[in-house]
Amino acid sequence: MTRICKVLDCGAPAASRYSPHCHRHKSVLRRQGDPDQTAIRVTELAPFVRLVRRRVARNPDSPLWEHLEGRWRGIAEEARAGAFSAVWSRHERAAAAEVMNIDADCPAREIVVVALAMFILWRERPARLRSDRAFRLQLARRVRALSGRHSGLRYDHQTGTQKRVYREMTPKAGAILGHKLALAFGGAGLQLAMLEERERERARQTAEDINQAIKELK
Repeated sequence: MTRICKVLDCGAPAASRYSPHCHRHKSVLRRQGDPDQTAIRVTELAPFVRLVRRRVARNPDSPLWEHLEGRWRGIAEEARAGAFSAVWSRHERAAAAEVMNIDADCPAREIVVVALAMFILWRERPARLRSDRAFRLQLARRVRALSGRHSGLRYDHQTGTQKRVYREMTPKAGAILGHKLALAFGGAGLQLAMLEERERERARQTAEDINQAIKELK
C-alpha cells in the first residue's frame, strides 16, 4: 500500500517507502526545519529589528551589547580554530564555514541585533514557529542572510539575463549554527522580549487611567 504524507490535509504519496513526507514537504522540512514552516522574511523581522535598535539607542552605554558581541566573537574564534580540524565532523566544519563567512561580512553588533529580534518575534508570535527545531533553523537562516557569500549570479541563456542563485545551507549545519546562536543570545533575547511586554502593559495601563480620569471629570 502506498504511504501517504503525514502532514495534515496533504494526501500526496510519500517520497519513498521510508519517508513520512511527500517530496514537497520533505524539501520544506530540509530547508525550513519543519514541514509546516514557512521562511521568516526580512520584512517580517523588520519591526522586531527596529525594537532592538531602539533599545540599543536608548541604552548606548549598557555593557550588555559588548558582552553579546563578545559571545559572537567567541563563536567565530571557535569556528576558525576548528574549521579544518580532522576531529570535527563534516557538518561541524560546514557550520564553521558559515560562521566565518558571516563574521567576514558583518559587524558583530548587526548579528546581535538580528538574533535578538528573532527571539522577540518568537516570544510575541509563538505560533509563527512550528517547533524549536524550526526556530533554530530560521534563526540561523536570518543571521546567515546578513552575508552575501552564499549567493551569486548565473547567466540564463534563455532570457539573456543574469539571475541570482542561492546556495542552501545543509540542515545539519543549520541546526549546529542555530544551536550556537540560541545558546549565545537566547537568554538576553527572551529577557528583552519580556521587557517590551512590560512596557506595553504599562503604556496600556496609563492610557486606561487617563481615560478613566477623563470620565470622572465634573
